[in-house]
Amino acid sequence: MRRSDKLAAAALVVILGGAAGVLHSYASSPTQQVVHEHTLQRTELYFGAIDTAQWQQFLAEQVTPRFPDGLSWYDVNGQWRGPSGQPEKLPSRIVLLIHADNPGNRQALADIGRLFKQRFDLAVLQVSSVVQASDPDWTEERVEGNQQLTPTP
Repeated sequence: MRRSDKLAAAALVVILGGAAGVLHSYASSPTQQVVHEHTLQRTELYFGAIDTAQWQQFLAEQVTPRFPDGLSWYDVNGQWRGPSGQPEKLPSRIVLLIHADNPGNRQALADIGRLFKQRFDLAVLQVSSVVQASDPDWTEERVEGNQQLTPTP
């Protein structure tokens, strides 16, 4: 091996050794956050598609204030058996929520469905299941006393 090759190899060993040391110290750092799983509910709310401006307003005024820690929604295409007994196409929107199972959240979900029915004369289908969920942002301080994330004791 030439002298320049030996120097390059030695430099590479020093660089990789330093990088490994930095990664090791980060991985064993006491400030590294442990992510805990929480037993929560995953609820999907199926809404009939309404005008986009009306949807944005309803979402902002009725859904987001009841679940301020986050939600997802998306446009979907569906069908159902209509009054004729035949399948009818129905453009829809689904709101996906991850939340604790507690009386406040159950009431919030019921209120959202009731208000949508009153305003647009369309029923809201609700589907819920128990899930294990984790998020590094769910620190003890954030979860403690947070209606969306804290189950009833």
